Amino acid sequence: MKKSYYIAIVAIIAIVCLQAGYVLSLYNNYVDEKRLAIDEYLHIVIDKELHLRQLLRDGLKPQETRSLIIKRASEMTPQELDSLGFMEADSINLDAAKKAGVADTGAEAFMQLSQDWICEDGFPLNLQKLDSIFKCEVKDKLLYYEIDLLDSNKRIVEKIDRLNGETPDCSSELYPIGTKGLQYVQLKAHISISTFIKNEIWILVLSACFMVMAMLCLFFQLTEIRRKTILLRKREDTINGTVHDLKTPLNSVVATLGWLKSAETNVSKKRAVEISQAEVKHLVCNIESLLVTVRKDRKRLVLKKEDIDILHLAEIVKSNMDVLYSAKPHSIEIVSELPEGVKIFADGMYIENVIRNLVENALKYSDDGVAVKVTLSVTGRILQVSVQDNGWGIAPAYQKKLFQQFYQVPRGEERIRKGYGIGLAQSKYIIDEHGGKIAVKSAEGEGSVFAFTIPLV
Repeated sequence: MKKSYYIAIVAIIAIVCLQAGYVLSLYNNYVDEKRLAIDEYLHIVIDKELHLRQLLRDGLKPQETRSLIIKRASEMTPQELDSLGFMEADSINLDAAKKAGVADTGAEAFMQLSQDWICEDGFPLNLQKLDSIFKCEVKDKLLYYEIDLLDSNKRIVEKIDRLNGETPDCSSELYPIGTKGLQYVQLKAHISISTFIKNEIWILVLSACFMVMAMLCLFFQLTEIRRKTILLRKREDTINGTVHDLKTPLNSVVATLGWLKSAETNVSKKRAVEISQAEVKHLVCNIESLLVTVRKDRKRLVLKKEDIDILHLAEIVKSNMDVLYSAKPHSIEIVSELPEGVKIFADGMYIENVIRNLVENALKYSDDGVAVKVTLSVTGRILQVSVQDNGWGIAPAYQKKLFQQFYQVPRGEERIRKGYGIGLAQSKYIIDEHGGKIAVKSAEGEGSVFAFTIPLV
């Protein structure tokens, strides 16, 4: 359940971060657009202010219009050529002007020369008039701004401050007045976030609604998962309690059958009692496997370790499996390579369950005549138990999932066997709790070898 909470929290944080990143990208785009607009506005108002100064110099009113006539030199009269004599001393290298940042095009170069001429005629740039034109041009698109007039050393000599204490977010480039680098104009502006919110209000509202809906969906899913988890645990506790209660009468049945077997003299009846006793023991083993497996994630296995005779446990398993699978031709061989008198410190009941699971799987997933070999050995201070068979084998693609709960190897209909996919999961859990390891080597059609190891102490 904690994992679900963590996943939900991470998902919520991811959604918030993504939405915040999206809004931030919108704001950055908005600021970039404003920066471009500032440069464009500055060029426009400087051109308009220059035009007003030209009208003032020529004694014309702002309402009067002027025409710009362009002719080729070959089409001009001598009088018109003479009237252009004052321009002979004024020229501009366009490439040098580009490098100096004075002008990028011929039109801009002409405007800069016009700035030189009108300033020489005694009509310098009027910053108040520039501000008035700027307000008319921009209207309320930029509420807070500052226009600076700088000298040749790029120091502010005059400015109009309409920032009202706000910090400017962006500034235009220094715009030269004329070709001689004597004056520059710069516009600084504060881009109000309230204006951004006003312009993008619907996008922001929809973005916030999406984020809230996503978070509500996650919360609903988390609540539903929690409710079902609690219900599932209650069901599990009920089932586990019921299944556990079955063990006591079954153990009594095993004990009773053992007494009947010892007292029975009729061979056929004694054989029937043995089969019944083996079946009941098998059922008790399945119940224990189920309980161990389903409680794995919530309750650690309590081991009752003591010195056990592993060879004796293997022989018990062999005897029970011979009875249980008496109808199927098979052979079980136990090979002991153990030092004489060696004892293993482990939980005998659980280790017997592991050996039983491995041997039974070897018998179950094989054809008639299967040969099972159980080898017991000690290497250093490690006990190794291997169960080898010549059965159907397991393809490599399925081997990694063998020890997962409820996993069963896919097989054809003729090879399907009754099972629940908990035996190997339980075996791995038991061996892990003993500090050992369990592994498999198998090839399809060549049989399998399941082996586990546990420390001797």
